[in-house]
Amino acid sequence: MTALTSSIPSFDHDEFIQSHPVATLLIDRGGVVLFVNAAAEQLCNTGRSAMVGRSIHDVIALDRGYRQRMNDPATAALFAHRAEIAVGGRRTIVVDMQMVPYGTAGHRILALIPSDSEAELMGGAIGRSGRAAGAAAAMLAHEVKNPLAGIKGAAQLLARQVDAGGERFTTLICAEVDRIATLIDQMEHISRGGPLACSAINLYPPIHQAMETARARQFPGVRFTEDFDPSLPLVLGNHDAMVQILLNLVTNACEALAGRDDGVVRIATAYRHGLSIDNGDGRGRIALPIELSVSDNGPGVPMDMRGDLFAPFVTTKRDGRGLGLALVAKLARDMGGTVQHVRDGDWTRFRVHLPAAGRKGTP
Repeated sequence: MTALTSSIPSFDHDEFIQSHPVATLLIDRGGVVLFVNAAAEQLCNTGRSAMVGRSIHDVIALDRGYRQRMNDPATAALFAHRAEIAVGGRRTIVVDMQMVPYGTAGHRILALIPSDSEAELMGGAIGRSGRAAGAAAAMLAHEVKNPLAGIKGAAQLLARQVDAGGERFTTLICAEVDRIATLIDQMEHISRGGPLACSAINLYPPIHQAMETARARQFPGVRFTEDFDPSLPLVLGNHDAMVQILLNLVTNACEALAGRDDGVVRIATAYRHGLSIDNGDGRGRIALPIELSVSDNGPGVPMDMRGDLFAPFVTTKRDGRGLGLALVAKLARDMGGTVQHVRDGDWTRFRVHLPAAGRKGTP
């Protein structure tokens, strides 16, 4: 790694590449990735450490024609409109691709600009499947909650008239009714439209509240670690929504480590320059410098599911409902932010990006 990075031309990568809102990669003459920015990590659904030092063709799958042109030393620049590529184990996406030379050592800068529909996905939108699920949730809640209350009430009355053997079944009926009601409540959360009531909040009280709840569940074999930025500014967010996001992500991480005795769940905060999104609400691009991440050293999400991870009803759990991450994405977006998943070496990371209080606008 040192040998690669030492050959990078002398300029400030953190200021030049990292702050660029377009997915940007620096590659050498032989096609080895030397540096990537935050937007490239998000687009490729892969952490920086898993991309730097690898061939660009191992990171981004291109068709044969583009590969040949990129490998041809005579190709000084490459421009492709609406090129189909595959990144990070996701489905094929459509991008505008631009490659231009940089410096005199044969280095090149590769920029990938997703189409409008892909940009919406990278901005954290739940998409058409989420809107359809929301409409279904509203109808389902209206039609199901009233009869559920009647079923539970009848079971409670029966419990007074049956013997101990029969009471076991009435208790089961009540428990299952409660479980269905909880499922409906989760679906209602996803279906609600409109932004959350957000204000300037300190991010650490909701983090500590969520962690206290998670620790009380006593996940065996799991160790929690923290890496907090003590100078983090106030966040434009909602306390209860942040608690819910943290609980969902931490619980998922702990469950992914089930059966291991060396599991680690890491919660971290950081201030990141350069990331911004356009929510399509007329305000233009909004800077999202506050990063909250939950990472675990578990096996990770199967490659074929990563592209739809935040869609409702997508789950890797046998008894899961597939609503937890959809709710995380919904709450993050309602606070003006976004959430992303990356597989970074041996770590699975979920990163929530939020605006700083009083710092909305272009970065």
